[in-house]
Amino acid sequence: MKVFEVCMLIIKRRFATFLVYFAVFMALSVVMTVLNTDRSGTDFSAMKPNFTVINRDVDSPLADGLKSFLRGNGVEIVIRDEKGALQDATFFRSTDYIVFLPQGFRDDFLSGGTVTLENVKSTHSAHGYYTESLVNQYMNQARVYLAAGVELSEEELVSAVLADLSIEASVEKKQFGVSAPIDLGFLLHNQMLCYILLLLIILCVTNISMVFKRPDLRMRNLCAPLKPRSSSIQQMLCSAILSVLAWILMTAIGFILYGSNLGGVDIRVIALIMLNSLVFTFVALSVAALGSSFVRSPNSQNAAANIIALGLCFLGGVFVPTNMLGEGILNVARFLPTFWNVTALDRIVALTSFEAGALWPVWQAMLIQLAFAVVLFCVTMGISRRMSRSERYFSSIRTEMEA
Repeated sequence: MKVFEVCMLIIKRRFATFLVYFAVFMALSVVMTVLNTDRSGTDFSAMKPNFTVINRDVDSPLADGLKSFLRGNGVEIVIRDEKGALQDATFFRSTDYIVFLPQGFRDDFLSGGTVTLENVKSTHSAHGYYTESLVNQYMNQARVYLAAGVELSEEELVSAVLADLSIEASVEKKQFGVSAPIDLGFLLHNQMLCYILLLLIILCVTNISMVFKRPDLRMRNLCAPLKPRSSSIQQMLCSAILSVLAWILMTAIGFILYGSNLGGVDIRVIALIMLNSLVFTFVALSVAALGSSFVRSPNSQNAAANIIALGLCFLGGVFVPTNMLGEGILNVARFLPTFWNVTALDRIVALTSFEAGALWPVWQAMLIQLAFAVVLFCVTMGISRRMSRSERYFSSIRTEMEA
């Protein structure tokens, strides 16, 4: 296992570089996961919009009741009744909704007349429409009492309306799936693993291969009592072990960051997600092995790692959701392993049972990834066999590692 020991020595000498890459890639993964996480969540909480009531009528219990009701569901922003101040507040979104109570509002409403309330809502703001619905609830509930002919004073009318609107219904949540929804942060972290694993594994494999492709070492090894096949197997074994270690480390970090949010998630769902990322680890290893056949210098190594990783991840739906890709790009993406990794993740999250029929689409996506790995390994072996017989194989190769 002399070749294996040399491979580990190469990685040991380059450990500081890999550590820097790892820290940068992990920071990128965390930032992209946080930025892309849907913050709506699965728990319901009522929004608290900012509102402003401009009362151009006399102070009255009816107007005060409206303000009191809105305060219970939002945050009141006090603004002067001046055109410039109101325009600035709307432009800078200091308030989401401004309602104007016109002169004669109280008398017209209590007498059963038609009252039109002018309002200003922030453009494309759901908060503004929500506040408008609250105002309509208050006004409509008061109209019900007036239409019913109930003899109530203004104060009693407002108290009755507020009492009715304060009634809340109890809600019971039931889970119909086999598992609680997977945390989006954990899901996105596993999706970003494609990019990080590709980069780290390509860098590891190419560092090892460049050293053994140096002409002086290559010719010396051909004279040594060691079969080339044995040397290749030991190099690949070292690369596989390093790849699995990278997968273990990245998966452990995912659990450290998001493990507290996985309560209630079926362990089988988590196991399938981990298996899917492990399968892609071998895909990344095959991609790295193929790329190492053409990498001959540190500059080309970094270029190959970034171009391959970014290209596969952008086209495969890692960075951009597949539903946002055009049909032409999707036709290309289906020939990429990253697309099937993301597809497998989507199918795992959508599972409603663990019967054979429900799991088959997941196994299908994973088998396609394994097929990519096998094909790429076969292509790599063919290219390596052909290149080893050419003079170009013994041309100069620059590395940062001394013999």
